[in-house]
Amino acid sequence: MEENFIEGIEYTEIPVSDLEIALDWYRNKLGAKVLFQNTELVAVNFITGPSLFLVKTNDQTTSTFLVNGEDHYSIGFKVKNIEGFHNYLKGLGTKVNEIKDEGVIGKFFTFYDPFGNMFDVHQSRASKKD
Repeated sequence: MEENFIEGIEYTEIPVSDLEIALDWYRNKLGAKVLFQNTELVAVNFITGPSLFLVKTNDQTTSTFLVNGEDHYSIGFKVKNIEGFHNYLKGLGTKVNEIKDEGVIGKFFTFYDPFGNMFDVHQSRASKKD
């Protein structure tokens, strides 16, 4: 291919059944900034990375997919304080899996938003909070 047409990933979309609950969760609980909102979707940004579009649907679906019969995430968040974020989510009553330590790679855990979308959270050894 002579020319690189794709510059990068600008956004990703996930399904939600209620835009008001989604807006509250992502903005007020996870700290996302709202870029755009209409009756069909809400676009949000975090400090870094592509935008996340929350798309309203009446279908029973999530962005989570299966690997060997187990839920798997399609989006990963990076953090500097994994234990603090893990405890924060647990305090909200969020479905959160335990933190796993992968040695030199860092630590990670997974959690689910109110709509069943599964996410990964990762803290590399290099980004450990001081």
